[in-house]
Order: sequence, then structure tokens, then C-alpha cells
Amino acid sequence: MTISDPYVCSALIRGITDQLAASAAPSKPDETVNQLIHRVNQASTWAKTMMRSALNQHYPGIGWSGSEAQPDKPDEAGASPYWVYDPIDGAYHYVQGLPLWSGSLALISEGRPVFSIVYEPLLHELFVATQSGGATLNGVSLRVSEKSDLRASVVATALPPFGYGDEGEHRRSVALLGAMSRRVFVVRQMASASLQLAYVAAGRLDAYWETGNDLYDWIAGALLVREAGGQVTDLAGAPLGSNGNGIAAAPTGLAVALREGMTD
Repeated sequence: MTISDPYVCSALIRGITDQLAASAAPSKPDETVNQLIHRVNQASTWAKTMMRSALNQHYPGIGWSGSEAQPDKPDEAGASPYWVYDPIDGAYHYVQGLPLWSGSLALISEGRPVFSIVYEPLLHELFVATQSGGATLNGVSLRVSEKSDLRASVVATALPPFGYGDEGEHRRSVALLGAMSRRVFVVRQMASASLQLAYVAAGRLDAYWETGNDLYDWIAGALLVREAGGQVTDLAGAPLGSNGNGIAAAPTGLAVALREGMTD
């Protein structure tokens, strides 16, 4: 399953995400976290409705999955193709009026991503990947970093919000952050997960890791990294999504060292 005209999908995600950015209201001083989450959910629901309607018109034979609801067997080779769409990756950036949040879209066929887009609306950067077709940023080909020394590398991660998730996962994330910070040049937590993966594909970041099981937050960016020449696995080196053990994305020259750096 391939997309013969990626420009249709690019135009859709660019148009919808630009509208989300233009309509975003700044958070109020007395607004609670639950109220912020509700506002993001409302905006995401609108965007998903728009995207689903448009994709159904252009690609009626392709199914649909929400960004959070995983199918019962996501790795099943015989599964019918379907879309995965996350309108607002980096929700707190979005509600705080910060840049570096993104919308992402991926097409899954036979259990694997074969086409993906990550779009950052404030910088107007559109990252596109096609299986065996490479990865681009605004039409320019991408390649991962050529670094092989982890000590000289700029790596990125994401920490789950404390108090709004699994506390054990939060403690593990903090422990890995401590371990990695002693082995690299610098660690950054700077953008949405999909966008940080896109930055690995572009060579802006040398590597990215994250704990947890947010497969659909990672799947669009993971294809970008692979098509730009990088490796994407879980934190132990197994296939991404096979056991819910996070993500590690890096150039070939850093991949093993990155995973080994998280063993302490």
C-alpha cells in the first residue's frame, strides 16, 4: 500500500494544523490542568473530524484509527491499511503558546508505517517520509547525524507529567535521564515526541529516547528516522512496539551506545 500523491495529505495536515495554531487561545491564570486538557481534546476532536472526512473522500479504501486507540493486534501482518492521526502532539506547548508542537499523520499497512508526515505550524516545517522513498523537510532530502561518539552527542527525551500517569514510569524516566546525562554532551527536552524524532531524521538532534508505550506518538517520526538512514528500536534493541518498552532512535554509529547508556 502506497500513497501515489503525498501532496494531498501534506496539504490536508498543513491546512488543519495551521487552523489549530491560529485558533489557539492562551491559557488563563486560573485554568486547571483538567480544563486545559478538555480544551485540547475539543480542538483535537474538531481536527480529527476534519481529517477523517477529507481522507475518506480521497482514500475511501483506507481505514482509520485514533492517535491513542491501538488496534488489538498492531503488528498483525495481514491487517488492513489504516491511518493514524495525532492533531496536537505536544499539548502543553500548544496551550502555553509555545512553538515546537506538531501534527502527525501516518499510514499503516501490513503492520508497518509506509508513509508519514510531521508538521510544525509556527515554523512551517513539513517532514515527509515514504517507505523506501526517503525523508524530506520542505522537499529537501534528510539524513541523520554522522556522529559515532556518544560523548559528543546532543540527545533528546521526554518525561511524562508527574501526577498524570504511571509514577513508576516517571521514576524510570528520571533515572534514565540521570544515566544518559553522564554519557552525552547534553540532553534536551524541547519539543513534541514526533517533532524531536523528525529532528533526529534531520540531523539536528543526534538521538532520541523515551520510556513508555506511546507507539502512536512515535510512529510517524520513527519512519522519518528510518528513511533518513537511522535505526529505531525499543530501549532494549527489540522491534519498536513489540513489548511496550519505549523507543530509541539514533544513527547506526550511535544506536548501540545509546541503548547501552541506559542500562545503569
